[in-house]
Amino acid sequence: MNYIDLSVNPKSYDEWVKMAEKLSKLGFNYVGLESKFINDKIMKIAEEYSINIIKRNTYKINNKEELNDILKINRKDFMLVVEPKNNHILNSLSLIQEVNSIRINVENNIRINKSLKNLFNIAKKGVIEISMRPLLYNNNLFFLREFINLIRNSVKLKVKFYVVSDATYEYELWHPAYIKSLFMILGIEKSHAIMALTTYPYSAFLQSKS
Repeated sequence: MNYIDLSVNPKSYDEWVKMAEKLSKLGFNYVGLESKFINDKIMKIAEEYSINIIKRNTYKINNKEELNDILKINRKDFMLVVEPKNNHILNSLSLIQEVNSIRINVENNIRINKSLKNLFNIAKKGVIEISMRPLLYNNNLFFLREFINLIRNSVKLKVKFYVVSDATYEYELWHPAYIKSLFMILGIEKSHAIMALTTYPYSAFLQSKS
């Protein structure tokens, strides 16, 4: 099976070389990188390991003014991922066609509810991005509970979501089997984990090309 990790953030070229090799072994053939990191050397390594690079720009915003500024400068051929800092701007983002994915950070106290689902239905699009990286370092029980609630609410409300590693080092990459096991521990069918690693991130990527 071919998997997709739409967000890795290697600290250096040398780290990217190690990550590309491991990503290939784990079965990831599509990988998202911030556009500012990409150059010919990065692309050459990706080609060597048969990895398709998805160029992305990620922004954190507090209000519509910041969103409008981003829409003016973002290149159309780059995937646009936006992280809202509050629920009000989250609802605004859900109707913006240029936004390919909405990144949810549970530390911002963002809630996935029926209103968001309804807005996604109106826009006839919508997918959220969830990072797995904080689970490696954050021992806060509040964060863990909020992460679990985010996954479960997304499944319950049938909101499309995908997961990313946000890995900066090779050892922070997640094996797909571990993610599937985590979902099963949470009482979520393995099929949702598979879609979060394949179908839904690919649909977000395709939106950036339309």
